[in-house]
Amino acid sequence: MQTDDFSIETILAESRRFMVPLYQRKYQWADDRLTPFWDDVEAKATEVLEGNSRFQHYMGALILSPLGEGSQIGITPRMQIVDGQQRLTTFQLFLAALREIARENELPEVIEQVNGYLFNVPRSKDTDPLVRFKLTPTPSDREVFHDIIDSPYREVRIKYNRYYWGGGVPKNTPVRALRAYVLFLNFIRQFALTGPTDVQREEEDGDEPKSTERAPKELIEQRLDALLRAVLAQMKLVVITLGEGDDAQVIFQSLNSQGLPLLAMDLVRNNIFHRAERQSASTEELYKELWDPFDDYWWKENAPNARPMRPRIDHFLAHVLAAETGASIAMRELYSEYRAFATPRGKPRFPDVEDELKLLQRHAPIYETLEGRKSANPTMAWLGRKLATWQLTTAYPVMMQVAQAGLPEAEQDRIARLIYSYVVRRAVCEMTNKNLNKLFQAISQRFYEDTPSYDLLRTFFLSRSGESSRFPNDDEFKRAILTKPVYRNAPGERNKDILWELELASRSKFSETVARPSGLWTEHVLPVSWNEDWPYAEGDFVARGSADPRADARDALLQTLGNLTLITGALNISSGNKGFMQKREKFEEHTSLFLNKWFTKRTAWTEVDIKERGEHLAEKAVLIWPSPEV
Repeated sequence: MQTDDFSIETILAESRRFMVPLYQRKYQWADDRLTPFWDDVEAKATEVLEGNSRFQHYMGALILSPLGEGSQIGITPRMQIVDGQQRLTTFQLFLAALREIARENELPEVIEQVNGYLFNVPRSKDTDPLVRFKLTPTPSDREVFHDIIDSPYREVRIKYNRYYWGGGVPKNTPVRALRAYVLFLNFIRQFALTGPTDVQREEEDGDEPKSTERAPKELIEQRLDALLRAVLAQMKLVVITLGEGDDAQVIFQSLNSQGLPLLAMDLVRNNIFHRAERQSASTEELYKELWDPFDDYWWKENAPNARPMRPRIDHFLAHVLAAETGASIAMRELYSEYRAFATPRGKPRFPDVEDELKLLQRHAPIYETLEGRKSANPTMAWLGRKLATWQLTTAYPVMMQVAQAGLPEAEQDRIARLIYSYVVRRAVCEMTNKNLNKLFQAISQRFYEDTPSYDLLRTFFLSRSGESSRFPNDDEFKRAILTKPVYRNAPGERNKDILWELELASRSKFSETVARPSGLWTEHVLPVSWNEDWPYAEGDFVARGSADPRADARDALLQTLGNLTLITGALNISSGNKGFMQKREKFEEHTSLFLNKWFTKRTAWTEVDIKERGEHLAEKAVLIWPSPEV
């Protein structure tokens, strides 16, 4: 038995056939495995584009058993895949999808390069027509897999049309290889068009890209090349080659019985306590006092608002490393990152392991507070709730630095509110949030190089002038509130969060202090499906979809903040598309929110009223979400 690690390029470049034995399952990977696979590839490709790829990423194991004719001249060697066929099949499907996007963009050099990792050149004594394929799956998968590898997508789409629904291949399809191929087409096409993304991905069954904006051909080629380099050079497998005396089927059954995957933090723990033993430290006492709290199940649960989908303990470690170094941390190489942190250039950073463990313990309460488990710090608890709503955990290292700096509570609060203001203003102003990871890492680096403070954060924001990172000013923010579709730009809980902050700002000092009620819905006062019950301020009624400029202007205002409010779900359903006077009566009878007092003295609700209320809310908004210029 021989063991070594190889890049995907090394594994696939050699002329040989990978044979999946009959006793193995057909291809099974679904979205819960495919999406993290893509996240890993995208992260590595992003590092390649930025020239910042430091570690290769392990993708698991591949166990091979050579078949008898491997040494015969003129015959392509065959390797039976004992374990790892799901991974290897996924790499092949990904390469086929990448080749298809290259074909869409007329990039023949990329196509030719990819084909070298999908096909063999048959040798003189080869007789099996399937020898040209690098991978031969089980018979149940073979036809669809080889059609994907061998044919343009349009032919695959026609032949397997019965498995499509609504333009895509559903998640519950019995042909998982086809679903994987179509999903990768979608991901790669979007990456080629728009580049890396940090935003939360919506789950879709469709295979159409979310953006149809055409990127320059040279840029598309650069992005596809980065994906190809990421897969081939930056990812590797541990390859175990069995000897003649090893029973491949017994090994396969043993490997796939009851094993549980190790977390990155498991590897870190093993590393820490291995070094503790070498230091003759009392490992049992250290474990009980400083590590045992991390064994609580809460730490093993996936962090609900973070990407990639990993347990909290892994994300916590990544945030600690970012806070302690100010550097960008590769989540997918977390163990390598930690080893580089704990022993920089081979020299221990800490005098002993106990100091190392105490560092983790110092950061843990703030992380738990940001995640809503504890209330160790009121400011962090408040910001944690806001960041959860906006699904933005990339700000955690910054706030961990703030907490460790021992700043006065008032200054911590100003920092937290400026960060919250930045996120909300950019969303309302319809600015991209693709670069928030880089921005908060840059803040963390500044805080690492200097002492964290509000003035330093304010100066940082004022120094940003590019569209991808600048802080919207007051005039721009007000204008966006009046004209931008806030309902769509800040969807779901986010527009409710904005409206609730406006509700709190609408209350007087004599009002009761209440928490936000559960079950509130965002209501369009002038309904989206408006009808004759909603006349115009002037002129005759014009129906929706009539192409009349007045109808278009009304539709543009519907989603702005001036037309939105909060009510209960039951009241939302009851109000429906009723005329304004009926809706006002229901508001007067059933809602006590200050936001809704605005409507009680109105007799109509038109575009003029929406703009007036929008201007009123905009004046409050610039105080709730302040600018660094103030």
